[in-house]
Amino acid sequence: MDFGPKYNELKTSLSACLQSIGAENGVHETAIDGVMVMRETEPTGLVHMMYRPVLCLVLQGAKQVTVGTQTTRFHAMQSLIVSVDLPVIGKVTDASKTEPFLGLSIDIDLAEIRDLLGEIDQPVGDGAAPGKGGQPALYIENVDDVMLDCAGRILQLMQRPQAISVLYPLIRREIYFWLLSGPQGNILRRMSLPDGHTQRIARAIHKIRSDYSESLRIDQLADMAGMSVSSFHQHFKSLTGMTPLQYQKELRLREARHLMGARALSATEAAYEVGYESSSQFSREFARLFGMTPRQSMAEYRAAGAS
Repeated sequence: MDFGPKYNELKTSLSACLQSIGAENGVHETAIDGVMVMRETEPTGLVHMMYRPVLCLVLQGAKQVTVGTQTTRFHAMQSLIVSVDLPVIGKVTDASKTEPFLGLSIDIDLAEIRDLLGEIDQPVGDGAAPGKGGQPALYIENVDDVMLDCAGRILQLMQRPQAISVLYPLIRREIYFWLLSGPQGNILRRMSLPDGHTQRIARAIHKIRSDYSESLRIDQLADMAGMSVSSFHQHFKSLTGMTPLQYQKELRLREARHLMGARALSATEAAYEVGYESSSQFSREFARLFGMTPRQSMAEYRAAGAS
């Protein structure tokens, strides 16, 4: 599909960037800290990953991400905006050798967005009002010409590394401005407010991530967020699609999988390392999340390393 000359120029620039860094399929870091490029020549299986606050722009193909029980799909000329650290399951759904999936991701600094809000005189877009319980931690935004222009200048910077430290912060700030000025600007503004529900839950999420192997004290997390226990549960689930305990469980299982691969720990060793007290419970929940037993996962990891 042809979305116009700016779109075609950006696709060409992204393809050239991928070629210059020798990138095959997958997600690749660039010379710009916080900017990654993506390419896939066929649909992928389910990939477990952790999203930080980020803007993911799709230029070609389509992708889906699942958080808890909610699946969000986005395609060419759409971007996904994420406001907190989220364990997600991603999958490229539309890609081929002739029309590969192409994407660009830019880390979001919510503190910088809050700073920018103080300088914007014009009202931001109305945005959709959050439903009962709060605003989900991610939303989809259509990509317009000004965003394509910003993305194109980011890719051009990769060919001029001496200019990155000076010019990239300006382009990133411009991107934040256009997001805040867009039709869903109020969504991002609510996500960024320091005393808003999103950032209060984000503080609790940081605590869970830091101490994932320890037993959760929901009352302490609620106090940290400045909420009652019932309100904390409601807003946490609205934001992340899961309860605090489910969130912690996903973190534990993902870390255990990493430990079994990177450090060759047994399933029992990894289970205890991440805070499980029962190896049988760990194995059941591991299989439920990843669709395979810990033993099968270790075999898959060894096979991937040998190939």
